[in-house]
Amino acid sequence: MYKGNRYNVGHDKQAPRMTGSDQMTGPTRVTKNLAHRHEVNIAKCWVNGSGKAIDNLALTCSQIIRKSMPKSCLPIPSLHGPVYYEDASLPSNEFNGQDCKDIEDDDEECLELMPQTLLNIEDFLVFFPELTDYQDKSYLLESLAEYRKEYQALSPVTPSNSQNELSDTDTAAPGISVFVKPIMRGSKSCDLKKEQSLMRQALRPKSTPEAPILTSSYLPPPAKALKHFVKVPVPDMYSHRPPHYLEQLHDAVPSVQRTLMLLDIARAVHPDTLINRTAYDQDELVKTESRENHARSTVKWEPTLRRCKVLPTVPQRNLPAPGGPIEVPCNGGSVPVTEDATVNIPMLQFESRFECGNLRKAIQVRIFEYDLILNSDIGSMRHHQWFYFEVKNMVADFPYRFNIINCEKSFSSFTQGMQPLLYSTQEAIKNSSAWQRTGKRICYYKNNFVRRAAEDGNCSRSPNNAQTLYTLTFTICFPHSNDSCYIAYHYPYSYTALQAHLLEVQHLHGINTILRRQTLCHSLGGNPVDLLTITQFPSPYSKSAATALNERDYVVLTARVHPGESNASWIMRGVINFLLSDHEKAQVLRSKFVFKIVPMLNPDGVINGSHRCSLLGVDMNRQWTNPQPHLFPSLHNTKGLLQVMVALAKRPVLYCDFHGHSRKKNVFMYGNITQPSHNATVKLLPTILDIHAPAFSFSNCCFTVEKSRESTARVTLWRQFGIIRSYTLESSYCGADQGLYKGCQLGTQHLEEMGGKFCEGLLIMSSADQPCCLSDNSDDEDDRPLKKTDMKDSHATM
Repeated sequence: MYKGNRYNVGHDKQAPRMTGSDQMTGPTRVTKNLAHRHEVNIAKCWVNGSGKAIDNLALTCSQIIRKSMPKSCLPIPSLHGPVYYEDASLPSNEFNGQDCKDIEDDDEECLELMPQTLLNIEDFLVFFPELTDYQDKSYLLESLAEYRKEYQALSPVTPSNSQNELSDTDTAAPGISVFVKPIMRGSKSCDLKKEQSLMRQALRPKSTPEAPILTSSYLPPPAKALKHFVKVPVPDMYSHRPPHYLEQLHDAVPSVQRTLMLLDIARAVHPDTLINRTAYDQDELVKTESRENHARSTVKWEPTLRRCKVLPTVPQRNLPAPGGPIEVPCNGGSVPVTEDATVNIPMLQFESRFECGNLRKAIQVRIFEYDLILNSDIGSMRHHQWFYFEVKNMVADFPYRFNIINCEKSFSSFTQGMQPLLYSTQEAIKNSSAWQRTGKRICYYKNNFVRRAAEDGNCSRSPNNAQTLYTLTFTICFPHSNDSCYIAYHYPYSYTALQAHLLEVQHLHGINTILRRQTLCHSLGGNPVDLLTITQFPSPYSKSAATALNERDYVVLTARVHPGESNASWIMRGVINFLLSDHEKAQVLRSKFVFKIVPMLNPDGVINGSHRCSLLGVDMNRQWTNPQPHLFPSLHNTKGLLQVMVALAKRPVLYCDFHGHSRKKNVFMYGNITQPSHNATVKLLPTILDIHAPAFSFSNCCFTVEKSRESTARVTLWRQFGIIRSYTLESSYCGADQGLYKGCQLGTQHLEEMGGKFCEGLLIMSSADQPCCLSDNSDDEDDRPLKKTDMKDSHATM
């Protein structure tokens, strides 16, 4: 029997001892007894406004009751989503069906040294119009042939230590020197022969790729998806215009989480008071839906409007209205619940079968409360973070509560002031379309669900071995009745939005002199992967200008390898807009650099609403060491571009991969420093951005090389190609805790501004005669940011 001192709540109080009929006879008995004993007292304290005084009481009672309650399975047939990627042309590989953990939760991976066959780099010359249009192609081919001979004479280098440091003579190596092949979790052994067989099959000689220059008359094909789309989302058709004000971080009320947790406990104690009606079930819809009339989006240029329009290929699908009012049990009968004597409260209608959408199931548990379950990434059973769905049939100004019950991470930015986003169709029609931060009573806490599906059997069996899930809950009051609203984790940036943006910039005046657009490759799903070349293209008849073009340095930028990190696309949008603008600094940048930009490395994941993985269920940012072209074509071809640059003695001065971060605030960078001689060089750009970019924070930057990050783009391209300035630019989903935007959530205008500031930072970096901002003899662990006086000379050069 539990003693009173087991419930030491408050500062000097003890819960009453259970005796007699209150003795524990099972988890349910303890739950009901404790709930009954403390329900009245807790309610009185909250009503009297003394919630803070009983904080320990409520939290301790909640923990005790929660541990006593049995675990519950998720009400879904399988942890895998209802849609799979199947391609008979692909060989079986260890990726399919394996879980892919988050980079922030990664342990050290099994590593294996693997030699890599040299790519057919001659085929990649078509992606260098700035060279082939102004130089003799035979000369370029001779240079590549010499590089191939030098490369084949090299033997793979074994790492000398656990950090596998880049040697001081890295610039002398003509290409890749060290290869580390990651073996996915779940593999009991490293089958070297199988991997080599797959590699030989992947690297068979191919025909020369055709990559013509795409002109303004080019119309991008509709996005190809595995899921059956029934509509085109309104935000894609009406676009997004950010608000002209700063959105403050949400200030949570301390007593809200205690209240919501106890309400969830009441659900388990009194399940007969719940409605538990399914409002949306994608698993059932997939079984019954027809693959005909697939709703795709087309991008068209409107000359009169001077902008692109996104239109659906089929009429938008409207779901039928609900059958009638909601009824709940009451004193043995059922009565309709109404706002007043004449207005009934209908059940909400949900939809997520559109581009970037993610919602698997919605269950109405109370009149204004819905449990939501997210899809895992295609090919995976994890990564329930990105959500984006449509809600209809609402009543204005009523507080609707949404509970996403299958979150996996133990921490979320929603606990730090982040809010979900709402897009109203009626507001968009009024020409004030904008995603707006919304939601109150936002909480994130551990729930009683475990990571098992309903068909897996008894969830209480071995509960300690099953991962306990978390609930994200928020309350929204919709501005209009019978509206069509969209709710999202972060500002969506779809593949169609990218195509519309690129088509718009191709219609800018004089764009042919600064931009070349090509298709780098096609993804596994058949979607084109764009490659942009931005520089000042001289006249074909100007020999001096062609010579200047040949002397320019290269900068390589990529984004959206993780599809759920839409903030990376907004920063990339700011970069592209700045580089193509008439700004004086943009003109100088185009005259100094050749920019190679891949704005979306993983279009399949973006289109299908995944958060982190490709169609194979694999984190593509863990496959850079040896990306096989039949599995990861965008990574393979991007490395091919870099290998051509190295072969032609045009090693990029900078590579940066844009990402989003779900835990930290601000915008910051990761770099690679293993030697004191690289300290000043690597930290120069982050220091410049810390001074010039309001959202950037040097104190959040990190320059260590961890073994678990060996196969990321930042580390792999630094190690294999000797790119000293190889970075990852991380931007927060949430907001800023320093600088001009302190206490505010980062919007699209701030992210695009960050893209422009990034370009300005490149110009200041290039203008510095030497990286004297930090001493070359400084310690590697010294992350001291520069003072503004240290950059005085750099400002003078501008």
